[in-house]
Amino acid sequence: MVLESVLKKTSALFAAMLIMAAVWGVRHVPGAGLQMVVFAFLSSAALCSKSDFNVRTLRCIQLVTGAALAQLLIGSFADYPMMRIIVSMLVSFFVLALMPERQSAVIVLLIGYLSLLSPPGLTAALNRCADIALAGAAVLAVTTLCNLFEPGGTENAAAESAYTLRQAVIITAELTVGSIIFQWSKHEQMAWIMLTVIFVRMAENPQNSIESLVKQRIAAVPLGIIAGGIYLACFDSTSVQMIYIVPFSGMFCFFMLYLKNDYFIFTFLFIFTLTVFTDWMLGSSKRFYFTDIMLSRSVAAMIGGALLLLGKKFMQKESVS
Repeated sequence: MVLESVLKKTSALFAAMLIMAAVWGVRHVPGAGLQMVVFAFLSSAALCSKSDFNVRTLRCIQLVTGAALAQLLIGSFADYPMMRIIVSMLVSFFVLALMPERQSAVIVLLIGYLSLLSPPGLTAALNRCADIALAGAAVLAVTTLCNLFEPGGTENAAAESAYTLRQAVIITAELTVGSIIFQWSKHEQMAWIMLTVIFVRMAENPQNSIESLVKQRIAAVPLGIIAGGIYLACFDSTSVQMIYIVPFSGMFCFFMLYLKNDYFIFTFLFIFTLTVFTDWMLGSSKRFYFTDIMLSRSVAAMIGGALLLLGKKFMQKESVS
């Protein structure tokens, strides 16, 4: 039963990702491909377990609306650093406090903060919003088709529950401190401080403590980048053959996470996939500074991990009281 559920989820995200990758390839939108594909990845797995069509449609609308708004609000203030920090803080709090499920909340925030790695400005953000809406339609179609053949599904109870107000405040504080460090450093890769916080919160469950997840992420990030760099070095910078591995490595990382709850392998393969995908997608092979990316993203993972461990102390105070 577990294997069937895992295969169903990974098949759904694989199909949704392929559809959105094909759409991105036709449209050639450099700044939108990452959000489109990641949104298709994560939301398809989240919606696949919703056997009721009406519930699934409602959750899809919530995900698309939330992700588009977060993308628009955070992505539109790139030229106004203080406003972007304030807006990011408000978006984070309201998403965490109002979204009905934790899984939905972290997906929305992830897409919102990925705007920091995309072209700035209102027009670019609006284009990404349109692509997110398109991804939502593709995900709804794929997950509905999956449930026709394999109805029903199981979901993590923790993922289905909402964050408490205190938890929303603590996670917002983690992300806000990360945003301040990102703005102060003026280094693009420092956006991975916030992404580390979000990815770890996404994987949090009773079987994996925050401490364990942080250790696994800090260890896996540089290894994934090294593997991605070695893989890219095997191809000419103009070759598109390097991208063929992305759907399979991306699918397999989620398969291992769902089947074995193995966050280390998930992070390693996800970072590998992202390294290969974003390098080819953005056409940045001639300006791909491998050492700088590995070091800065590893430092970002450590800072994000430190914020998570600090946040956990405040979370524990809530459970004691």
